[in-house]
Amino acid sequence: MAQDTKLQSKKVLIVEDDSIQQIVLERIINQMGHTVIGSSSKGSQAIESALRIGAVDIILMDINLADDVDGIEAAKEINKHREVKLIYITASEDPEHQKRAKETDYVAYLTKPLSKESLESAFDKAFINASL
Repeated sequence: MAQDTKLQSKKVLIVEDDSIQQIVLERIINQMGHTVIGSSSKGSQAIESALRIGAVDIILMDINLADDVDGIEAAKEINKHREVKLIYITASEDPEHQKRAKETDYVAYLTKPLSKESLESAFDKAFINASL
């Protein structure tokens, strides 16, 4: 029996401190057929949003955020309370960030600028390949 590789619409939380990048990500997510159900620019807001909004399928998480809670710390805190898929999106190729990120269970670590293709590949890895 053939596996259906069409991805059902997912609910996405965007955590990104650059408002232009937030808009770009939201457009790409919408073009992919998914729904952005929230966005935040701060790690503390991301934690609150992820725990308050119960139906988040995946979080696009920047590492450098607008407050003293970075994306990796936010991801660790969110994972203590709920299981949600995570894609890091960052302009930083800092080895220390990559090392810290490995302490979390993430699907992909993507560097900016992002392409629609790289996000689609990460979503496929998160949802289609995980179920095969």
